[in-house]
Amino acid sequence: MANNKWVEVEARSIDDAIKAGLNELNLEDATQANINILREPEGGVFGVGGTKALVRVSVRNGGSRNYTNKRRNNNRNNNSKNSNKSGYKKQYDSKKPRVEADKDEQLKVSIDFLKGLVKSFGLKGDVEGSLEEDNLVVKVTGEQTEALVGDKGFIIRSLHELTRTVVQRKTGAGTRLRLDVADYALKRKEALTIYAERLSKQILEDKQEVMLEPMNSVDRKTLHDAATNFDGIKSYSEGREPYRSVVFAPVEEEE
Repeated sequence: MANNKWVEVEARSIDDAIKAGLNELNLEDATQANINILREPEGGVFGVGGTKALVRVSVRNGGSRNYTNKRRNNNRNNNSKNSNKSGYKKQYDSKKPRVEADKDEQLKVSIDFLKGLVKSFGLKGDVEGSLEEDNLVVKVTGEQTEALVGDKGFIIRSLHELTRTVVQRKTGAGTRLRLDVADYALKRKEALTIYAERLSKQILEDKQEVMLEPMNSVDRKTLHDAATNFDGIKSYSEGREPYRSVVFAPVEEEE
């Protein structure tokens, strides 16, 4: 159901739903909209079946408000007022000591989990990992493991989050994980660099800036790094996470 100010869209992923909503409202990018995620997609690690994502996209400054956030703010204000009236001062317990992560144990857990997952799906591949400062760096290699990447890395992102969750639950501590499957990270970086080169040449000819689709911080850094290699091109980011986008623009000539 929709009017000229907002629309609700179902799609396989949140990103797809947002893009469809922006297109329906004739908006150029997510910075012109208020985005409310009404339902997360469900369907297991590989995104097969399950429930589609449901997103409401509304025109920014078009009278649409996020009533959920408003109710939360009102509840916080009411709770604060009630506490002051009763003269009650909340006592906070001392913080629990932070659990120090055993990086070697976490690395072993992540490798064992991914080896089991690859084997359970009948794929032939190897899993190896190393520690780089405070990061777990795990690589899954083998031609058949490309099935664990998915369109635009859709599956590998889910696999990354699942692996982090397993490590945290088994070791009792959070971790920083860098996961690469079938050299996807390297191939993605190379593809983005080539795209940035083509885009820069186009911008130099057209003298028009271009905003790209929302990307994660790693992909954005790749594009920013690539932009520095071209004279007359500048790049910057706009929007809020997780819908932050890179903008390529021509450098204005000084008069």
